[in-house]
Amino acid sequence: MLKAVARALDGSREHRPLSVERQRLAGRSDIYVVRSGAPGRDQRRLVVKQPHTGWSQDDVDNPLSAHQEFLALQRLQAHFHQLGVPFRVPTPVVYLPEFDAFAMEYVAGVTIKQLLNYGSAVRPATLLNGLTATGSFLRCVHALEEFPAVDVDLRDEAQQILAVAEERLLPLGLSLPDGVRRTLTELPSSTVRSSQVWLHGDFGPANIILADDGSVVGLDPALSTVGPPEDDLVRFIVLVAGVMRLAPELVVGPVAAVRRRLENRLLHSYYQSPIRPPLFELKYLHQLVRRWVRLREMAEKQQGALQPVKLRVIGAQMRLLMADTERRLVRSIGGL
Repeated sequence: MLKAVARALDGSREHRPLSVERQRLAGRSDIYVVRSGAPGRDQRRLVVKQPHTGWSQDDVDNPLSAHQEFLALQRLQAHFHQLGVPFRVPTPVVYLPEFDAFAMEYVAGVTIKQLLNYGSAVRPATLLNGLTATGSFLRCVHALEEFPAVDVDLRDEAQQILAVAEERLLPLGLSLPDGVRRTLTELPSSTVRSSQVWLHGDFGPANIILADDGSVVGLDPALSTVGPPEDDLVRFIVLVAGVMRLAPELVVGPVAAVRRRLENRLLHSYYQSPIRPPLFELKYLHQLVRRWVRLREMAEKQQGALQPVKLRVIGAQMRLLMADTERRLVRSIGGL
């Protein structure tokens, strides 16, 4: 693969000896940070990505092929350039058809996920500003193409949550909190207008970099599905909650205020309003169900004496998040 990258760069007169600086071999893709030239000021880094299109995960779409992702990067690169905003994606460098891989720019910086720690909770300015920028970044992604809005019945959304909970939670001996189930069951029919956008597809804290050059860089865009913007937003929010699930929120109430402040900063930036639409709350509940299943799968793979404790903590946190969301849902529906 290095030889293929070198040949491609040589064609653009940028050829230098290449070596792998580090690698991450994971379920969704293999990632290689490649260095060209000797260490020094003229050193260049690239990222080579080889997706595993056969990978399947319940709470996120399957990976795209390398060619599809390469084209998505090209499309967004042109879009952001036209908008003239401080947001971008890594510059795509070359597609490698013989490996179904591609090379792109290496971006130096820190991800939002790396900032989700106790230090940021005490000194949150960088994280909060990053979340504001993240919401604006997603608004720009969703402005890529205009589609007609559609009517959505909130009761239909509620019924989908009940169905997926029965399908996915019940076999594991789990269930929705009683109050959540009752609210969803009794939710009356109500139609709202929902915008339709090209979805990022894997919009999470690990895929937003606050780059050293001052820009905000988004990774892994798919742009393969048209749907409501909430599908991207709830993915990000549920992963923020997942990163913090072992925080003492379960026993120390004020910690929940930190999580809500982070969520509100992103959502306010995106919606340009402090109000969360009821469709967001329903989509969030749906994603929480699927995320609960995913977290249990990961915990069950980790053998050891702490496994039962992890499973209890995950369950308690998911129920807390669901109950919190249900309370907001009731309030937002009352405001329709």
